[in-house]
Amino acid sequence: MRRLHAAFRPRFAAKALAGAAVAVACHTGDKAPEVHVSDPAPGSALLSATLPALVPASRPRVLVRTVAVGSVARRYLLVVPAHVDPARKYPIVLFFHGDGGDGTGMQRNVPFESASGDSAIVAYPDGIGRTWDLETTHDNRDIAFVEALLTDVEHDFTIDRTQVFATGYSSGGFFANVLACQRSSMLRAIGSNAGGAPYHQLETWPNQFPKCPGEAPVAAIALHGDNDMGVTLDSGRFTAEYWAYIDGCTMTEMETTAYPECRAYKGCKPGKDVVFCKVPGLNHWVWDKAAKVTYEFFRREGMTP
Repeated sequence: MRRLHAAFRPRFAAKALAGAAVAVACHTGDKAPEVHVSDPAPGSALLSATLPALVPASRPRVLVRTVAVGSVARRYLLVVPAHVDPARKYPIVLFFHGDGGDGTGMQRNVPFESASGDSAIVAYPDGIGRTWDLETTHDNRDIAFVEALLTDVEHDFTIDRTQVFATGYSSGGFFANVLACQRSSMLRAIGSNAGGAPYHQLETWPNQFPKCPGEAPVAAIALHGDNDMGVTLDSGRFTAEYWAYIDGCTMTEMETTAYPECRAYKGCKPGKDVVFCKVPGLNHWVWDKAAKVTYEFFRREGMTP
């Protein structure tokens, strides 16, 4: 899981370059705004590091499920609390793997439930050919999969459709961004690990950032290693900048958080915060604090504990 399968490296490299090209193109002839960083008001830090990881009361159930999407059976891993409260609506987190991986490997290597405990249901979908469709703007097969997956989960568990969150690693991080772009109303917030913002979409924002029809603000946290040679740091930085623009944040002002690696944009619309975490020494992988930090961010954006 830590290395891309050789058969997928050329395709992944093309995706990464395409995403990076968008970031460069959006700043061609226009310097990125200089950002002033300040300390937050006492007790108001977006990420406070005070939330403990919610260790499950008992070992969660890991279910292998399939759902039909058209004529194709799509597979996903579903992690649910060992004892589900039938009276409760659960938040759900979608965690998308990187190119060459699968949901099983993502859950084994980076179990989001290690942070969320029994408070949420977590799904780890499998991409077709171990990858994700980042460029189809109409009838995207993977977005159709996500919609079918949520409906399938509802057959057996009660989920809160106002608390759907998505995160991903590498191409899965790119896909979480594409999902937020094309289905903004579906998601409460997203996380992106070593990923990038949407590209090759149908419209553009006034500042020439890519835009999806009907796209609306979505809270976002982008986490990226400064030693990432697979998808460079600029891609992660641009992801945060992209959502900061859409979410109405003050593009030139950020504040520190309890995590030295993470800074939050100031002035964002309520419930549409944006955070960028630059992780020293991390290569093309997921930060070991990513699950906890992302869970804390999701909690801040409305996830019920």
